[in-house]
Amino acid sequence: MSSRSIPGSLLVVALAGLTAFAQTPPVPPAPPVVGSPETQKAIELFTAGKIDDAYKELQNAVKANPKLPPARVQLASLLFQAKEARAARQNLETAAAEDPKHPEVYLMNASFAFGEGRLTDAILSCQIVLQLAVEPRWDPEQRKRFIREARLGLATSFEGRRDFASARDQLAAILAEDAKNGIARTRLAVSIFMQGKPDEAFNEFSVAYRDDPALELPELQIAGLYSNQGDNPKAEEWFKKAVAIHGANVKSHRAYAGWLLDNGKVDESQLYIDSAGKLDPNGKETKALRGLALRYRKDFAGAELIFEDLLKESPSNAFASLNLALTLAESPDNKKTAKAVELAENEARKNSKNAEALAILGWCYYKNGQMDNAEKALVGSYQTASQAGQGLTRDAAYFLARLLFDKSKFDEAQKLLKTIGDARGAHVYRTEAAALLVEVDKKVPPPVKK
Repeated sequence: MSSRSIPGSLLVVALAGLTAFAQTPPVPPAPPVVGSPETQKAIELFTAGKIDDAYKELQNAVKANPKLPPARVQLASLLFQAKEARAARQNLETAAAEDPKHPEVYLMNASFAFGEGRLTDAILSCQIVLQLAVEPRWDPEQRKRFIREARLGLATSFEGRRDFASARDQLAAILAEDAKNGIARTRLAVSIFMQGKPDEAFNEFSVAYRDDPALELPELQIAGLYSNQGDNPKAEEWFKKAVAIHGANVKSHRAYAGWLLDNGKVDESQLYIDSAGKLDPNGKETKALRGLALRYRKDFAGAELIFEDLLKESPSNAFASLNLALTLAESPDNKKTAKAVELAENEARKNSKNAEALAILGWCYYKNGQMDNAEKALVGSYQTASQAGQGLTRDAAYFLARLLFDKSKFDEAQKLLKTIGDARGAHVYRTEAAALLVEVDKKVPPPVKK
């Protein structure tokens, strides 16, 4: 959960959102289809810990609707989501023994494998699905679904491998059957871009947007991809194109403003924050952007009012909660820093595997004087990011470096601070990070020349 990301919106286009398909996160297995009394009752029984009774209801559901996944597969899905991985695998193995030629078994196995980073296993399972889907026991509707889901799984796995040519082949096959599938075409465009063909990618983004205007603006898609590659001149060129071509669309103004903020151009961003305000003065995303800009300007009192207002409107708004926590953490008032800790702890509980939520919690502990807790959370953030194959965001790297400096671990702090230039994410603490690096460099002896 990023301090810059707003659930359900595309306020910040430039960073994580636009490469979601190039760096697809693990997708948990889908739960059993809810829509019959049997499946609903099964879920209720499972939630109550009555596993055997839940399984019997799932069997009844399959008898009532044979197109549902096998009962064992559905039970495995529920167990996996309940983080009972071993029991989930055991049930899936039983399902495979009971019906070794059912595509649902291998689709679920692929989902398990992908969620655990076993891309080769996911690919092999999806390839088996393509073979089994053509058998005459399946009706056309089932066959089509099995093939589509297998190809999506293959595309996702190839994207995880950064084998964008193979991902492109799978997505093109999906579009051959469903040409208006905007999400698939967007993923295809990303794969094409990652193969070094931005003009062709833009054409595909444009077709996707034409077919589904709820998707992101094509120019913003390209801008975000260039931004993630670190090509800021090209990114800015495309953000400007988005504003010029889609001047009446508030998304273009907000996205460019957010990108300018994250690249240290706080004053320049104000023009586009103001224009976004004229187009959508009361929108949550517009308010959020104003609050973020105030944080960049260190106007914590103003930012606090905005994020408190957003949180009152939407108590589950993680963006508002995390940014309010970061804002309150900078207060000299101990009551406010304690409130910051409370907010951050709540979000970290809901996002225990999210490196940035842990980093924000660590910083709130740090500002509240809870150094042991700060160290535990910040080191946990670093470990979580590393396990996911990602680096810390820029501000998260600064938080940990600040702690390391205070503990006289100057070499480690220096190495971390030097990674910030290649990192992504908001950089509200840009000035502080630069100043800390100067201090760290004074503490670390220069390398001995041979």
